[in-house]
Amino acid sequence: QTPKFSGKPDQDADEWMKDLTATFRMADITEPQGLKIIFIFLEGHPKQWFNDNITMFESWSGFKAQFLHTFSSPSSKQLA
Repeated sequence: QTPKFSGKPDQDADEWMKDLTATFRMADITEPQGLKIIFIFLEGHPKQWFNDNITMFESWSGFKAQFLHTFSSPSSKQLA
């Protein structure tokens, strides 16, 4: 089970997104369905960010890009 993403320093947004995507795939959750239920997997600041920007997300790929842009740490991007 994928833990909720809270944006804490010990959470890696890229790894979390990979785990969540794998979970969705195993559960046969489509990208449009994933976009409708993503709030279940967010808490704290990331959940507030999602609620504040929900009208921006027209697709899963759009959400994913904005999420990673907002919550990925610069150090994790350098390691990739």
